[in-house]
Amino acid sequence: MARRAKSDPSSRPPRADKGRPPRAGTAPAERVYGLSAALAAYEQRPDAVLSIAHTPAVRLPLARMLSDAARRHIAYREVDDEVLARMAESIHHEGVCLLVRPRPASSPRDLADAIAERGLILALDGVQNPHNIGAILRSAAYFGVQGLVLAGDRSASLSPAARRVAEGGAERVRVTRSADLRATLAELGSRGATILGSDARAERSVYGFRWPRRAVLVLGHEQHGLSPGVRELCRTLLRIPAPQPSPIDSLNVSVSAGILLSHWIEDHEKTPRQA
Repeated sequence: MARRAKSDPSSRPPRADKGRPPRAGTAPAERVYGLSAALAAYEQRPDAVLSIAHTPAVRLPLARMLSDAARRHIAYREVDDEVLARMAESIHHEGVCLLVRPRPASSPRDLADAIAERGLILALDGVQNPHNIGAILRSAAYFGVQGLVLAGDRSASLSPAARRVAEGGAERVRVTRSADLRATLAELGSRGATILGSDARAERSVYGFRWPRRAVLVLGHEQHGLSPGVRELCRTLLRIPAPQPSPIDSLNVSVSAGILLSHWIEDHEKTPRQA
């Protein structure tokens, strides 16, 4: 009788364990999908991961994570694309979806402490599009921004879509949620941060602007810009001038964020000075 050849164990993903269910009374689990977002979430807080689902196509890039998940007894399974789309509630899952315990939100005091010496916090005044929020978070992580304040009815939480677009940035920037952005900004201002605002019609150009050592930059709603109450708190309003007359009167908010941050980091890296 012919002997059946043994398969190479290195070619198979590690066996999934049953995993541990969430403890009673804990906050509902959040979905994190998208390859970079999932890898960053696992790298930064593996103990918060409850389960992993993935398609065969991403078995290789997830190999180290799955091996570690097996060691930690975190449940995982391989599913087809259609099943994963239902689990992620999105067709843009990029082959993986995690269920994780929510990351504790930072308080305004935490953010102020993060820039105790120097640095920048971003605040979003009613920005609604999750792709804009995700792109802003990605730029914030890239440029080393210390924190992000989300405010407004629809941006009170960081959606899975925003996390995916952030490409891991959501795990590397402190995030706080504010039901009253004006009060949050006032508290940050009382702790020594200078409140700045982005406004397409502002008189002050960002070109040549000397950034304070400790600042909060507020970006407004995609259509309406800064709300009146928030605008009043801004010490300076900044605009990004076009190099020549343009038929377009403003930039996408996430594009504006990237341009403003590039000017901030250039100035920030110069010789330290007093606010």
